[in-house]
Amino acid sequence: MAYAGSLPRLLRQCVVTGCHLHTSSWQAASSRASLTRLHRQSYARLYPVLLVRQDGSTIHIRYREPRRMLVMPVDLDSLSPEERRARFRKREAQLRVKKEEEPVLSDDFDAERYQRFWTKK
Repeated sequence: MAYAGSLPRLLRQCVVTGCHLHTSSWQAASSRASLTRLHRQSYARLYPVLLVRQDGSTIHIRYREPRRMLVMPVDLDSLSPEERRARFRKREAQLRVKKEEEPVLSDDFDAERYQRFWTKK
């Protein structure tokens, strides 16, 4: 009870003398984290996340990072040799397509068109 009576007194004293209840000199606004995610090593709470298992079943779990969905990786040891080869071929084909694509650079810049900007008047 003594604590409850001292709180209004503390607030009145801070209003009169001008002391600050917040000890931090930098005050973050609510819009600080609205553009991107917070770059933290660990989050202060656990977030509800949808976990997708290998067989396709889904469950709701609490996860340390704010994500919408987590997908468990497929265990390659549990696959048959045919499925393993098919996955390897599919992965190899994706890598091969990326290497074959080279950007085509077409240079149609005409310097004569901009020569009027280089001459002094």
